[in-house]
Amino acid sequence: MNEYLNNRQRLLDKMEDGSALILFSGALKQSSYDESYPFLCNMNFFYLTGLKQEECYLVMKKIEGRVETELFILDNDEKLARWIGWYITHEEAQTISSIDDVLSITKFESEIRKIKKDPRIERIYLDLEITKFRGQVNFGELLKKKFEKTGKDIVDVYPLLISLRAIKSEREIEALRYSIEITKQALEKVMAKLPHLQSENQVQALFEGEIKALANANTSFETIAASGRNATILHYHKNIEPLEKEGMILLDLGAEVAYYNADISRTYPIDGTYHGLNRTIYEIVLACNKYIIENVKPGLTLLDLQKLTIDFLQNKCLEAKLIDTPNEINEVYFHGVSHHLGLDTHDPIARDVSLEKGMVITVEPGLYFSKYGIGVRIEDDVLVTENGREVLSKDIIKEVSDIEAYMKKSA
Repeated sequence: MNEYLNNRQRLLDKMEDGSALILFSGALKQSSYDESYPFLCNMNFFYLTGLKQEECYLVMKKIEGRVETELFILDNDEKLARWIGWYITHEEAQTISSIDDVLSITKFESEIRKIKKDPRIERIYLDLEITKFRGQVNFGELLKKKFEKTGKDIVDVYPLLISLRAIKSEREIEALRYSIEITKQALEKVMAKLPHLQSENQVQALFEGEIKALANANTSFETIAASGRNATILHYHKNIEPLEKEGMILLDLGAEVAYYNADISRTYPIDGTYHGLNRTIYEIVLACNKYIIENVKPGLTLLDLQKLTIDFLQNKCLEAKLIDTPNEINEVYFHGVSHHLGLDTHDPIARDVSLEKGMVITVEPGLYFSKYGIGVRIEDDVLVTENGREVLSKDIIKEVSDIEAYMKKSA
């Protein structure tokens, strides 16, 4: 409860006096005549309230130094509850969010009219980022239209909220640790059974079944289980091909618990042993992964880490005669080495923002040789500390000897 109260206070400290913030949790999107897509709350709304329910509004007013905070939520209907269950009650919403004023959604339009007429409120903060998403209902624009011709300034609060979300609290870090631990346990099941599995979809099903059984976790994103040549496709997700026993499988996956996402990549030998060129390429990527992690510290940017990655992989691939000229590195390594992690798997922090204590990023170098049918990516989740870094996923084994020994022991 204090977490969301603190998040709101941090935002209020940056809001101008004489302003109001209005955030919407989102709405269900219909997928067919009688079904809807799974609901995913607006993460900025969740960050400030802890609520995951559709059709909710948060209103915060800062007027002459005083703050008023209100939640507007759906009313329960006994007949409807027989079909879909109960919405969160006012008392539950108060407890989760630490907001005392929880009101019926039917009173929201009346509140909007009050804000329109209040001459003390000169500025309206709205989350307008949704306007950039294709195929989405433009809730930010809909709210914006309510204040046309009022003379009030409209401010996009999205950049401000994202900057606040970049620095993780202790509770958020613990939530990420838990999601990573669930991912670790599921990956251990995958390693143990991998030599006996027949296809990519069986690997996917095993991982996803384990995280569901362990913590009722969802996947952080669509699981990638790419074997052989499929591993050279960055976002391969068909996961339907048979496994070749002396090949490898690249897994990019994670468990999401309470909206906090693990994001891990590991590349395993399907028969339990890294063979020939597979091993050579794997060890180059592993060395790069460890080198970049060692360089993570406050003051650097993701762009800095990317340059270090390109230089490292370029030199190692030239030494191993995997490429003939320096520029060829762009053909076998073509993505960023890092992104921010949190409520979104890719928390949208700009790559030129300097790292600070409390940020959580990924480190995920890779090499992709389509001519050999070999793709390797090794990804860890890393907390930026005061003087360096802590690898949150350090217990998910990645050394060749550790993986081979674990798979042999489990055979």
